[in-house]
Amino acid sequence: MPRILLAEDDEIMRISIYDRLRKYGWQVDEAEDGVKAMALYEKNQYNLIISDIRMPGLDGLTLLDNVRRTNPDTDIVIMTAYGSIDDAINCLRRGATEYILKPFDLDDLIIRVTRLLSHQAVKARCEVLEATCRESFERKLIGESPAMRQVFDLIDQAAPTNATILITGESGTGKELAARAIHKASPRRDNPFVSINCAAIPEGLMESELFGHERGSFTGADQRRKGKFELADNGTLLLDELGDLAGPLQAKLLRVLQESRFERVGGSKSIQVDVRILACTSKDLNEEVEAGRFRRDLLYRLQVIPLRMPPLREHKEDIEELCLIFLKEFNTRHGRSVKFSREALACLKQYDFPGNTRELRNLVERASVLCRGPEITPADLPAEITGQAARAEGTNFNLAARMAVAEKEFLQTALRHSGGNRTEAAGLLGISRKNLWEKMKLYNME
Repeated sequence: MPRILLAEDDEIMRISIYDRLRKYGWQVDEAEDGVKAMALYEKNQYNLIISDIRMPGLDGLTLLDNVRRTNPDTDIVIMTAYGSIDDAINCLRRGATEYILKPFDLDDLIIRVTRLLSHQAVKARCEVLEATCRESFERKLIGESPAMRQVFDLIDQAAPTNATILITGESGTGKELAARAIHKASPRRDNPFVSINCAAIPEGLMESELFGHERGSFTGADQRRKGKFELADNGTLLLDELGDLAGPLQAKLLRVLQESRFERVGGSKSIQVDVRILACTSKDLNEEVEAGRFRRDLLYRLQVIPLRMPPLREHKEDIEELCLIFLKEFNTRHGRSVKFSREALACLKQYDFPGNTRELRNLVERASVLCRGPEITPADLPAEITGQAARAEGTNFNLAARMAVAEKEFLQTALRHSGGNRTEAAGLLGISRKNLWEKMKLYNME
């Protein structure tokens, strides 16, 4: 919720403006003089300040200068009953956003305030989009298997609420995609979705990334910066790989989750936010708790609703659909028009995919780029996949697929026996060196 500071020494004017602002649902703090206004500003974070230019103790221009020096993102509306063109120019040059003459229509003030707050919301949205710019081909959760239906049913139930959700599962199972699906199905869908990877950021920088920092708070902090919590205000914050968060930050995170307020690094102002928290981890947090690496109270706070993403080996019936969708994406990206052969799809369905959907996606891209014909065949797939498929009893009787697997294995055996000498390997196989080179290229062998 936007927070406004109103500084006005005229009691009747202050009460009138205060009541009108509150009518629109904004949080408003009022001050009858400049000294109290400055004290409130130093204590709290404001989106907008509305101040009279002449007040006891501290005038509006001094307040304006202090705000501009410490917080350039806060908009300031200056009011005066003794205005002139020179005064207006002076105020605007010193950083005032609006200059308004008394007496004025309160509806006009509301229009100005609404416009300024709308501009701030758009600016915050642009910052989020810039920070989390995604590739143009939108990805989403896919699957019709019973395991994936359970995931979709839980998302449908939990997404419309503000409950914290802990998403667990092996690496590559689509935990972030599940988080995005929850956000898109929630009432916060039109507000920011911000993600931070707790494993990818050094411990010394993590606090600043989460909560932001003030200018000069540490070496290299040459300007004030918002953290992920501020960027996600009124939206959703995904804490990815939360199991890797350092112990001291776990305590600070717990406090923020409980109170919905925090201070920037090097700052003393309390900043209140309205953020829905989603967390992802590939670790077993119960084991981490028992080992003393993760706080038990934080786990309870996060695991209001647990969501487990199944590994791909538990819903192999979705592999074909995933392959076709990934292939369509990569055909578009690389300007190709290849297809999967039935034999290649049969091989893929027999593989366990320890890297889950991420491994499958990468494999489809590699095969679509390197295949030499109009179809992706077993020969275009890695040996570990075709080999496992061929060894799966009673699952694949395709002669061409099995012969391709056998031929590739013979080539590899001959090359190992010759120590990588292609001429000697070709002699062992009874083929020419050129023929060996062509077969190695066909099977994507180095």
